Formats: sequence, structure tokens, C-alpha cells
Amino acid sequence: RSGALFGLGALGIAVALGLRWMLVDTSLFVGALGPSAALRWGDGLFFLVAAFALSLTLRSLATRRRGLQAVEVVLVGVAFAQLVVAHRQGAINRPFEIADPILAAGGDPTHIFFALGGAAIAVTVLLLLGERSFWRSILHVAVVAVLLLLFLGVSDTIEMPQPRAGADGLGLRPEDGQGEPRDGEGGGGSGQDSRNDDELEFRDELESPESTVPVGIVIFHGDYSPPFGVYYLRQAAFSQYNGRRLVAASQLGIDGDLARDFPTTAYDVADPPPMGAHRAAIDTTVALLADHTRPFGLEAPVRFTPARNPDPRRFRRVYRVTSAVLTADFLSMLGAPAGDPRWTEVELATYTAAPDDPRYAELATQILDEKLPPELRDEPAARIAAITGWLGERGTYSLRSRHAGSEDPTASFLFGDVTGYCVHFAHAAAYLMRAADLPARVATGYAIDESTRQGGSALLVTGGASHAWPEVYLDGFGWVVADVSPQNVLTPPPPPPDPDLQRLLGELARGLEALPPDPDAPVAELVTTLRDVLRWTGLALLFAFAALAVFLVGAKVWRRVAPRFAPVDAHPRLSYRAALDLLAELAIRRRPGESREAFAARVADVAPSFVALTRVHVGAAFGSRRALEAAPELEGLRRALAAELRRAFPLWRRALGRLAPWTWLAAR
Repeated sequence: RSGALFGLGALGIAVALGLRWMLVDTSLFVGALGPSAALRWGDGLFFLVAAFALSLTLRSLATRRRGLQAVEVVLVGVAFAQLVVAHRQGAINRPFEIADPILAAGGDPTHIFFALGGAAIAVTVLLLLGERSFWRSILHVAVVAVLLLLFLGVSDTIEMPQPRAGADGLGLRPEDGQGEPRDGEGGGGSGQDSRNDDELEFRDELESPESTVPVGIVIFHGDYSPPFGVYYLRQAAFSQYNGRRLVAASQLGIDGDLARDFPTTAYDVADPPPMGAHRAAIDTTVALLADHTRPFGLEAPVRFTPARNPDPRRFRRVYRVTSAVLTADFLSMLGAPAGDPRWTEVELATYTAAPDDPRYAELATQILDEKLPPELRDEPAARIAAITGWLGERGTYSLRSRHAGSEDPTASFLFGDVTGYCVHFAHAAAYLMRAADLPARVATGYAIDESTRQGGSALLVTGGASHAWPEVYLDGFGWVVADVSPQNVLTPPPPPPDPDLQRLLGELARGLEALPPDPDAPVAELVTTLRDVLRWTGLALLFAFAALAVFLVGAKVWRRVAPRFAPVDAHPRLSYRAALDLLAELAIRRRPGESREAFAARVADVAPSFVALTRVHVGAAFGSRRALEAAPELEGLRRALAAELRRAFPLWRRALGRLAPWTWLAAR
């Protein structure tokens, strides 16, 4: 009985647990085998016995109740999937047991994962072949083959997984395929036409499910430690107030320190920051794993140069950036005036325009009075620190907020619950700084903690690192990052990138192998062989499926029209066969052991013309001359049968039967 089979399965799993307990948790075998060997034997026996008990129970139950075969198929899929589940989200270096030897030989683990998938399909096919009906088994296998071909046709075995377009709400990546990055001709053009005011939006319930998916890798060509402990990779800036928020400036000459477009030839930014004792030149190489609307670079890029792509199948773009990185801390900025004396009145007005709401100026004055002594009130660097510090103390970081629908989302945030994410904090800081006579803007890109590098030269950029922050212009320093660090956090930060994946992608971006290749390792040849086998197997399956489809459709059409071309002595048999095909399309079939006359009598209520067709066919088969003389009437009987079936069955059912090319196989 089914209950007894369940009990036997539970007993087998209990035995497996008992064996593991004896080997691992008692001193009986640990002392003799040693801890490591006892653990290996305990785990091995547990999985062996438990898997055997579970498989035997499911196979027995599926034999009694065929619906449980679906559970078998699902468990097979889960068993194979868990072997490679660590490979998801772009972690091409996991699981280590599989990936390490393949990468050491210069191969790609993805091909091995496809081989594991092929093994899973083979096991699944064997399970489906256990169907008692031969034709149903063939149908199941055909469905598996079609799904496999569809998967092979739409998947890329090399490409990294892509985060959802525009998922961060910061305009760093294209929105749903729009706003693709442009290839500038020779790096020319102002690039202003590539910006739009919808790049930076206030959003409620902002979630980032692709936070761990890699979007790029940055290679440092020199050592650099940022003064604030965070690497800021700037991509865009928003300086012009449009009455609701800050948008990309539309006037020429504003934000001239930004990149124009992706470089096809080397070009310098129009307005680089001042170089001197407070800044140093650092070269980096950026390899993009996902499409971006424009290039980004370390803090203050001054020159963009195209670079060779070592692996076009994996990296979208590769370019080199020279940055004038800041080396001074805020104490060094004391005494530096705000703004650039070279600015025109239009430029100064753009960087200082703020909402008409008087609460911003009142709050800015309150913050400065509260945080600064009188002797520091006129120091721009001190005012910056006071405003960012106040926001960090009072604000709460959360991706779930309720400010996007307000007329002024920043006012709703700042004068409300002070709960929001980076876009809210950046706008609030920029408005308060402008109210305090500091030229400010909001920049977007990626912010990554310095500890993520772990002493290496590669820095992995993930979707979760996307960020918006305020910047202030100080004479002699240029645009300075003035980020806010909220002390209260409701949404935890994303996990740090996998250091092994960071190292691996860094080496791939340099055009190096993951590990020194072993010339005697057979893995590379095995990978190539498996890839070729998979490709040719897929093509063979596709050709076989196409040939089978053509055969089924051709045979069905020929069986339907054959009576029109048949000689007189074959006409009764072929007409009867065509009538059987009509009935089979509607799942009306002769049962095993049922005579043709009994079958005709059983369907007489639905198809009375089929009785006469059967009588003529049986008579002709036994040599009746009268049946052969009635052959000219068979065409009319088939038309009458078709009319009877149209009256008895709805159009959708008849259409499904007509479109299915395999129904004639069930005609008996």
C-alpha cells in the first residue's frame, strides 16, 4: 500500500541518519578512522542510503500513482540544479570544486554546467520513458527535446547575467533598451544631447534584486587610497534646478568635467579639475559587463582612451581612464573659497539655484548655528561638514519611502520623516548647501568601500553599489565629494562582492588566464569536445524534430486526400482510413479488442454515416462485389461524416485536432 511505501522510505532515511550519527557523533568510529575520514564516510553513507531510500520510494509510488512521476522529475531537476546553484548571479568562479580545474586549464565552467544539464535531461527522459503508453512516452520526450532546443537557441553560454535595465533608478544603465550608449566619432561632440531629465528620479519602494550581479570591473594601474575610505566612480552629474529636482544642465559649458561619450579615440574632458598638491593622476581600466548610458571613471576623470577588449563575449566595452583623484582631506580644504572665479554669472546661478521654499534657508542657518562656532561660519569646508553631518545624524536610510508623489519630494523628505535613499539625501544636501552659498550639484555613479579591494588591483562593481551623492566646488580643489552617511539604516547594504570573483574577473579583463595553464591538463580538450558534442547534438535534435514534424504533417495530409486518387478496389479502405483520422482528431478511437462493427455501433449516435462507411470497408475487405459497386458513394458519406462531427463538437476542439499533426497515429 502507499502508506507502507511511505513508511519504508521514512525508515530508510532514519537508517541513513543513524549511520551518520554512529560514524560522526560517537567515539566508536571517530577514534579508529580519524575525524576527517569519519566525517567523509558519515556524509557519504548518509547521502547514499537516503538517496536510495527516497528514489526507491518515489519510483514505487509513481508506479502505483502515475501523477507522482512529476515529483520524480522535479526532484531530478533540483538535484542537478543544486550542484551549480552557486554559479548564479555572475559568480563564474563557483562552485570551486568544478570551476577551479576548468579555469586552471583556460576553459569556461559554463560548458561543464551545460554537460550537467544534459545529464539531467537524459535522466529525465529515462523517467518519462517509463510511461505505460508508448506514444505518450514519445510525446513527453518530444516536449523535452523542444524545450532543450528553445533553451539552446535563446541562451548564451558565455555572457554574464545582465541586471534589469534601469533597475537602480539612477540612469546608469539604459531604461528597457532605450538610451543605448553612443559611439562618438573621434570622441567629438558635446554629448549634451545624450542626457535627458528623466535619468535621476525619486522612486518609492525602490528595490534592487540584481544587487549582486557584476556590472563592471576596474583595474588600478597605481596604488590609491581615497581620503574618505570610499571609491567614487562618477558617471553623471545634475546641476540645473527645474522647479522640482536637479536635472542634467542644458547650457553648454556647465559640468564640463563630465565624459562626453564612450571613447573611440582618446579625448580629454573640457573642464578638468585643477591639478596640484591636492590631486594626483591615477590610471584605471574599466571593463563593462553590462550596458551603460555613458562611461564612468574614478572620481574626477580627465582623459578617456579606448582599450582592447580581451574577451568580447564577456565584456561589453573596455576603456582606459586617467583621473585626477583627490588626496586631501577636509582639514586641508579649510581656507579654500567656494566656487570658481572663472565662472560666468550664468554658471554661478546654475550651481546655486534652489527651491523658493524659505524652509531650506531657515534650516541651513539653523544647522550652521547649531554645528559651527562663529569663527568657522564663513569657512566653506566647515559648512559642508556641518550640513552633511546633520543629515547623517537625523536621516534614516531606507529604500522604502513615500515622497515621490509630492510636488517637492526633497521637501517631503527633509521636512518630514527624513527617511529615504541616496537620491533624497543628495538633493537635500545640495539644496541646503546652495542655501548656505555653496555651489553644489548631485553626482551619480558607484560608491565602493576601499576594503573591498582587499589589497588587490581589481575592484568589482555590482548593481548594489549604484549611488548618488552631493558635490561642492572649492577653488583649488575642484568638485569635491560631500557624501552623507546616515547613522540610522533600515535597509541593510548589499553583501560585499566575492573576492575570488573579483580577482578572476580582474585577470580576465587584463587578458590573462585565471590560473597558470597546465599543458598536461585534459580539461581544455574536454571542454572543447563537450561544447562540440552539445552543439552537434542540438543541431541533430533540431533536424530530427523538423524532419519528424514534416513527416507527420505530410502523412496526415496524404491520408486525408489519398481517396481522391485511389483506384476503385482501394477506395473503400482509404476512405475508411480517412474517416478514422477524422474521428481520431476528436479523441474518438477504437478500443483494443473492439471490432470495427462494434466501434461503428458505439459512435453511431454522434456519427451515423460512419456505420455505412464501416459496412462498405468490411465488405470490400472480404471481396464483396456489392461493396465495390458502392465505392462512388463513399465521398458523399465522408462529407456527411464531417458535417455530423461539426454539429457534435465545438469549433475550438475541431481546430485543435486539425492542427495536431500526430492524431492519425492513434487511428486504428
